Amino acid sequence: MEGDFDFIVVDCPPSLGYSMDTAIYYCRGRDGEEAGTSGIVIPVLSEDSSADAYNMLEEQIQDLVEDLDVDIDQLGFVVNMYDSRKGYVATSSLEEWQKLGEPPVLAIVPELKDQREAVRVKAPLLAHAPYCEQAEVRTIARRISE
Repeated sequence: MEGDFDFIVVDCPPSLGYSMDTAIYYCRGRDGEEAGTSGIVIPVLSEDSSADAYNMLEEQIQDLVEDLDVDIDQLGFVVNMYDSRKGYVATSSLEEWQKLGEPPVLAIVPELKDQREAVRVKAPLLAHAPYCEQAEVRTIARRISE
């Protein structure tokens, strides 16, 4: 399957267990690939708890790199459900994600009603509201491949 697609999205629960290990493993670079063409895009929230979770994920990625002798590039962050009206906690956290520099922030997805409605009707966001502001996530693949 890997040879048939440019991008594969592996969506797994936000845990640091075996399913996450497997998802991270499939983000590895393949023989003959250019650096930065495979890797992991990390969704985060604009809050401190997400930064703490990222630190644990970073350790898990490094452990896999060392244990399995693979290359796993971190391509960037997608800051999800951002709302500046939440005040200093949200805005300062976003600034911290942006200050990291590497990996870069690839997109900032605002928190809007369409996301909550899609969850309520149990439908994928882009099926429920294909032209909503959050549909910007479609451009993430283009930003990675530039």
